[in-house]
Amino acid sequence: MLHTQKFFICNITSWLSKRTRHIINVYCSTLTNGNLSKQQKENIQKTKELIETELSKMKKKNKVMEYIEKSILHDKEILDIINYIQKVNPDNMCYVAELNPGLGVLTRELLKAGVPLIHLYEGNLRLHKILEIICTKYPGKLKLISSKCSNLFGIIRTIHDEKTTKKYQDNFKAIESKNWEDETYMQIIGACDNIYLFTFIIHNLIFRNGFMFYGRPVFYIAILPSVWNKYNICTSLNIYTYTKVIFKLMFNYELLGTLSRKAFIPWPKKKQHKRNSSVLSAKQNYEQLYVVKLEPKADIYAQLSPKDWITFSYFVRHHMQKRCTRVIPALEKWVPDCGIKLIAKDYTIYTQFGDLTPTQILELFKEFKSWPDYKESHFIDYMKDSVGAHNEFEFLNE
Repeated sequence: MLHTQKFFICNITSWLSKRTRHIINVYCSTLTNGNLSKQQKENIQKTKELIETELSKMKKKNKVMEYIEKSILHDKEILDIINYIQKVNPDNMCYVAELNPGLGVLTRELLKAGVPLIHLYEGNLRLHKILEIICTKYPGKLKLISSKCSNLFGIIRTIHDEKTTKKYQDNFKAIESKNWEDETYMQIIGACDNIYLFTFIIHNLIFRNGFMFYGRPVFYIAILPSVWNKYNICTSLNIYTYTKVIFKLMFNYELLGTLSRKAFIPWPKKKQHKRNSSVLSAKQNYEQLYVVKLEPKADIYAQLSPKDWITFSYFVRHHMQKRCTRVIPALEKWVPDCGIKLIAKDYTIYTQFGDLTPTQILELFKEFKSWPDYKESHFIDYMKDSVGAHNEFEFLNE
């Protein structure tokens, strides 16, 4: 997980003479003022000792020094995130959730920008003590979500684990729900280097779990360039997959700008890659992060019902396992002799699923679903077996 890092200019001079302790001294100076109580000062001292202990465990302290010193050059990256958000959404101050706040650098800038209340979702429990102290400095403006499921995106296993999904869902109980067609009810801001990020978001939207349960959220996230490129390419490439189709149909998305990868820790390790395309992708990931705006479309349920989106997701996943799967032979396995109907819709015996745009695949599903034989086809049984394995029977039976 990624965390923004920033240390204040007034302390830079002390770094040159006290390198072995500058991380602790600089951080604690941002929390100390004359109005703190004795207990709060004791808490700061404990935090200071906590950071010092963690630092002593590191084998390569010079790397830590390098992180901090070079981060000075990238202080403006924090403000860039704020500027990107203010340009596209200056007025919406609904439930604001910060992903991976780390040491609270971006948090402070959000408060300066006028955000009245920020909910902090930090999956690294070691950082919670530090964040708790920051919360005491800004009473009523910060709320740390204290839970084992406090990482907004880092629990991919909830896709298959019903108990964990329920605990995860409980994180959002206090949020005021809105109709799906209304304006967004939640803003999620932060950075994430998980390559499965969009897969997790897509799953939550299809099944309306987690942060998708109470309305439409909007995401302002710094992500790896390779993740963005995977979902924002033309259909002729080999990475035209099931998730790409769903993503294009269900989300509005926009690239807002780029940030230096050096502004986020931990820095990635350089790896050897044999393919030129992999080398280029790795180079981008090493040098940059993309700030993107991601928002579920307000009209998706005008296209299909919530249940039908689940069915459609299986339809796409099953038939896009191979892009070369031919449309007519594949659908005739479910509904015999349906080829005549498809030929009348300008499909040929050679038309492949990989030839179709996401919108065309959606229209094909609507046509398939409209046939009288659809409800009696084996497709329904196969779909229920597959979806049921992911603990979604209750949703389908509502």
